[in-house]
Amino acid sequence: MIYLLWSLFNIGMLVWFLLIAFGALKLFLKEMGMVSTIIFVIGIFSFIKGSVVNDQNSGYQLQKNEVVEKHNLENAISFHLDLSYVYKKDTTYTGQLSSKILVTGLISGHGWNPELTYTEIKNGIINYNVTGEHQWKLLGLVLYNQKQEFKGTIKLK
Repeated sequence: MIYLLWSLFNIGMLVWFLLIAFGALKLFLKEMGMVSTIIFVIGIFSFIKGSVVNDQNSGYQLQKNEVVEKHNLENAISFHLDLSYVYKKDTTYTGQLSSKILVTGLISGHGWNPELTYTEIKNGIINYNVTGEHQWKLLGLVLYNQKQEFKGTIKLK
C-alpha cells in the first residue's frame, strides 16, 4: 500500500511542478521574448538525463529443454519484484543458473537497484540470494536507499 501511496504522491508533485513550469514559461515569454524562451527551454532539456534500455532480450538464446520461470519476491498492491531464472528441464543439472530481477507495476517515486543475484540448483531445488537497494525518490531525486535481501528455495515442478 505504501508503494501505491508514494507513487500517487509523486505523480501529484509532478503535475504541480508542470503547472509551475508552464506558468514560469508564460512569464518568461512575456518578459524576455520568444528567442530567449526557446534557448531557455533547450537549456532546461539539456539537463535531463535518461536512457531507454530494453534488455529483456539480452542476447541469450534458450537451448533445448531450457525453461524460463518466475518466482515472486515481493508483491505489493501496485508493485511486483520477481526473480526470473532459466533451467534445464528433465535433467539432473547442478550448478549456477542464469537469473535476473524483473520489476513490474506502477513504479513512480521508487525503484529497485539489484546488487547481487545468485541462483544455484541442487537436487531439484533452487537456492537463491538476491540483494539490492529499494530507492525512494521524489521527482527523480533519491531521498532514501533501503537495503533489501531475499533468500529462499524453490522446488522445481
